[in-house]
Amino acid sequence: MLNKLNFLILSMAFNFQTFSHAAAPNAVKILENAEKIRNPQEHYQTDVKLIDRQTSKTVEHTFQTSIKGRDKALVKYLTPAIDKGTKVLLINNDMWIYVPSSAKPIRIAPQQKIAGNAAYGDVARLNFVGNYTPKFVKEAKHDKKSCYVLDLKAIDGRPVTYSRVEYWVEKSTSRPMKAIYMTDSGKAIREATFADYKNVLGTVRPTKMILVNAIQKNHTTELSFENTKIAKLSDLMFDRANLSRD
Repeated sequence: MLNKLNFLILSMAFNFQTFSHAAAPNAVKILENAEKIRNPQEHYQTDVKLIDRQTSKTVEHTFQTSIKGRDKALVKYLTPAIDKGTKVLLINNDMWIYVPSSAKPIRIAPQQKIAGNAAYGDVARLNFVGNYTPKFVKEAKHDKKSCYVLDLKAIDGRPVTYSRVEYWVEKSTSRPMKAIYMTDSGKAIREATFADYKNVLGTVRPTKMILVNAIQKNHTTELSFENTKIAKLSDLMFDRANLSRD
C-alpha cells in the first residue's frame, strides 16, 4: 500500500511539473509577435521627429530612416540645417556616421547618444529579434492591461543599443507597451513607453516612443514616426563608399 501511495505522489508531482512547463508562455513567439507590430517587416522608410525636453529647454531634430531587412539601416539628418547631410549607416554588426566636413565615415556604437535620451540604435529602429535572447519572467499589469514581461539579453557580437531589456507586451494584442533599458547588471538606464497607436501599413502600430531618463525623471525624449511607407531600397544606398553622395 505504501509503495502505491509513493508511486501516486511521484506521478502527481511529475504531471504537475510537466503541466507547468508546458503552460509556460513561449518567450520567442511573444517577442516575434510584438516586433512585427513595433516595426514593419518590409523594406520601408519613415520620418522621425525627435523632441528632447528638460526643465527649461526643448530641442528638436528630424531624420529620415530607411530600413532594409534586419541588418541594414540608413539615417539621414534633415533638421536643424547645421546637421543636414550627416548620415548614420548600419550594416550587419557595424555602424558608421558620416559628417560632410569629414574625409570619411567614422565607426560608432549603436548605444551612443544621438540626442537627449535617444541613442543611434533608437532612431535606426533596431529590431530585438535576432539581437537578443528572450526569457519569460512573469505576468503583470501595466496601465491596467495584462502583460507578459520578458527579459531580453543581448547576443554577443550583435549591434544592440542596450545590454538588457525588460520588455512588456500586452497579452491580448501582442502590442509592445514599454521597455526598461538596462545595463548587464540590471541597472535601469531609461524607460521607453510605446504610444499613439495608429494603422500603419495594414497593422495597428505605436507611432511614438517616449524615453524617460532613469535618474533625471524630468528629462524626456519623444520620438515620433511619421509618413511610414514601403520603399524600394537599393543596396547602393547602404554602401559605406556612397555616404558622401546625396
